Amino acid sequence: MLWTINKQFRISLAGPSAGSGKANFEFRIAPLFSWFWAILTGFLLFAAFPPLEWSGTAWVALVPLLMVGASSAPRVAFRQGFLAGVVFWLLSLVWLTRVSWVGWFFLCLYCALFMACFTLTVSWWIARKGLRPRFGNPLMMLSIPALWVGWEYLRATLFSGFPWNPLGVSQYTNLLLIQTAEFGGVYLVSYLVVLVNAALVLILIQYIRIQPGEPRRIHRELLIALLAIALAQLYATMALRRLPAATDTLKVAAVQVNIPQLEKWSEDWTTEINNRLRRTSLHAIEHYSPDLIVWPETVVPDFVRTSPVSQKIVADVIQHGVSVLMGSMDFDDSGHAVKYFNSAFLYQPGGSAPQTYAKRHLVLFGEYIPLEQWIPFLRVLTPIAESFTPGREAVVFRLGHRAFSVLICFEDTVAELARDCVRAGARLLVNQTNDGWFDPSWASRQHMAQCVFRCVENRVSAVRATNTGITCFIDRQGRIVSFLGRAEGPLPDPDYLTHAVTLPPADMPLTFYTRHGDVLALGCTAFTLTLIAGMVWGLRNH
Repeated sequence: MLWTINKQFRISLAGPSAGSGKANFEFRIAPLFSWFWAILTGFLLFAAFPPLEWSGTAWVALVPLLMVGASSAPRVAFRQGFLAGVVFWLLSLVWLTRVSWVGWFFLCLYCALFMACFTLTVSWWIARKGLRPRFGNPLMMLSIPALWVGWEYLRATLFSGFPWNPLGVSQYTNLLLIQTAEFGGVYLVSYLVVLVNAALVLILIQYIRIQPGEPRRIHRELLIALLAIALAQLYATMALRRLPAATDTLKVAAVQVNIPQLEKWSEDWTTEINNRLRRTSLHAIEHYSPDLIVWPETVVPDFVRTSPVSQKIVADVIQHGVSVLMGSMDFDDSGHAVKYFNSAFLYQPGGSAPQTYAKRHLVLFGEYIPLEQWIPFLRVLTPIAESFTPGREAVVFRLGHRAFSVLICFEDTVAELARDCVRAGARLLVNQTNDGWFDPSWASRQHMAQCVFRCVENRVSAVRATNTGITCFIDRQGRIVSFLGRAEGPLPDPDYLTHAVTLPPADMPLTFYTRHGDVLALGCTAFTLTLIAGMVWGLRNH
């Protein structure tokens, strides 16, 4: 049997028996099969995200692992949580092998540690508090998703953070549910998903525990979970109805040049890249007359500030009365050492100096090497030759009275950066990215899914312009209104996507999330750290 009965195991189900107040019925999972349940959780989590996008599996994915955590010693729960995390991350991030096999492997091990710590703390918390099968365990059910969110937030913030694929992102196509992100961010969606998982586990434990002749009780956990989801749906409906009406539009053409990553920096391709940019942009002007043309991240193979060729291409486009937002490398040689930046430049008709923004959140081992002066061998983990310098602040670009901000590459996975932009006055987010590093793979779709939440959290639309991958437009409700992707096989010809983006009023009321940020996640993290402190204190006293 996968589930076995054990009257000696340490985790008790507190019951009504006289004297001790403990029922003489306890359970555990057969050790051989605990590995199976952990692997199953890892696969179900993977299936909830792109490429499979079976989002429904997220609502049950943690049930096997939580059953292990509820019936195992903490050290066993840690091992099985780590196994589940390894399976999930190895599958989910396999596209990283196109850049670095070593980096992929160690990043997956690092991320798996957080799932291991989650299962460890759940196991310790249940062992500490016990379970009450007769009266239900609503507080336990509420605390399990808090632990998940706490560890998820720590993964997103520690050591510059890796906020990729929080569990809530698996629901990015669930239009009603994701509206709650305007209140609690993507972590509120994660909380709700884990809440249902926790309810199912506690109900399953009650079902296993029930003995012949015992009365069945009302499952308070299920009622609470259903009530929470119903309230979330009600809140979402009301939130959509009270969205402020758009007061302006911006006609945008997002260019996807489809340059193979291995050829991008080749001198033989320089002329081809320039021709593609010019030809595609002029075609968009002729057939759509946009206000703004967006080129992808570092699209030109040089420094636009000092390149007559790149400046000539820009001039050829803006002479038609169109503004161009382009990605390019930048540098500052005014100090003791030259600093390099991954930047965005906004060129407007009239010949004025471009507005610029330097990427603030750099990718570890992708754009900078930590401690490279003292640990030079770390360079084997990265394909870059020189580390970039991070920018200092959000920049609001202005086209007349219309304001927008840029998030470069994976910056749209960092909710705090988007929030900073909107608080500074941006009413549109533009993501310039180059997913060609991982093309073709499901990285592009995973990346796009993260951006959906930045729109809902702040109630602004987004434009995504990619070198290869998925160029798209996302509205304030989190709907992907149009997209330009690609199938497997050779890269297609360059293309562009157009849309009249609706902009909210400049004085729009900011969402709760924009004003207050990740207060839910911070509260869950505080709870998680308190439990860790209790564990450490208990070990010392023991």
